[in-house]
Amino acid sequence: MRALIILSLIGGITTVPDLVRADDTVSLSSIPTAVQKTIQAQVGGGQMGDITKETDDGDTIYDVDLTAKGGSDRDFSVAQDGTLLSIEVELEETPAAVRKTIQAELNGGSLNSIDKNLDDTDLSYDVSGTDKNGKETDFTVDDDGTLSSREVDLSQTPDAVQKTIAAQLNGGKVDTIDEESDDETNFDVTVATADGPKTSFTVAADGRLISKEVELAKVPPRARATMENRIGDGTILRVDKSFEKRNNAFPFEVEGRKDGKPFDFFVAPRGRFLGMDN
Repeated sequence: MRALIILSLIGGITTVPDLVRADDTVSLSSIPTAVQKTIQAQVGGGQMGDITKETDDGDTIYDVDLTAKGGSDRDFSVAQDGTLLSIEVELEETPAAVRKTIQAELNGGSLNSIDKNLDDTDLSYDVSGTDKNGKETDFTVDDDGTLSSREVDLSQTPDAVQKTIAAQLNGGKVDTIDEESDDETNFDVTVATADGPKTSFTVAADGRLISKEVELAKVPPRARATMENRIGDGTILRVDKSFEKRNNAFPFEVEGRKDGKPFDFFVAPRGRFLGMDN
């Protein structure tokens, strides 16, 4: 639903509760069959290491350590339904345009890791490194070499954005800020609230509040029923209340996964289906 740029301050329906994260090392035999099959296919002739189960925002992900057949160490991530989400790759395994952008962005610094994202309609690469001044840096490069994310501090965001963020904190603390770069630049802000759980909202570069994450349980019943009907046996990952009209309504934006693929759509407050996000 969104192309994210990270900035830091730094069978049934699955729904999104308050943000809770827990990491546990698990055995292969204890995890869902679909996940086991994906892991075994990825390990191939290599050697599997630890499997870590992470629950984040109601979504369960399995991170797997792997020593490949050639001897290189890398990891990969698998969703609860067996979808391969990402896999660590070497610089030389990326397209030439991607390598060029990575090297230009590091600008003499060092590369730590590259994760190839597979859980989207378009491929992208999450890069972690250290710049020439010794500062850690994270950024995302699209498959065509376009720089789609770059980590910055809050102070590097526009003044109008900072003002809106401050107004929305309500006693909480900024955890992360994701700058979205598509037709225009937006900022998706995650806040750790005063009582513990996290919430998110999106701000335009001019300071307008674009959308705000909501719990599925707080969505109006008719709209919630439409969401559940559309997602079926898939997974709702996130719901946002939009403050920008679509088809004469201020819709709910639903980010989900179904049949191993992204499944994002819009629903009006009274339950009218407003179409898919292609």
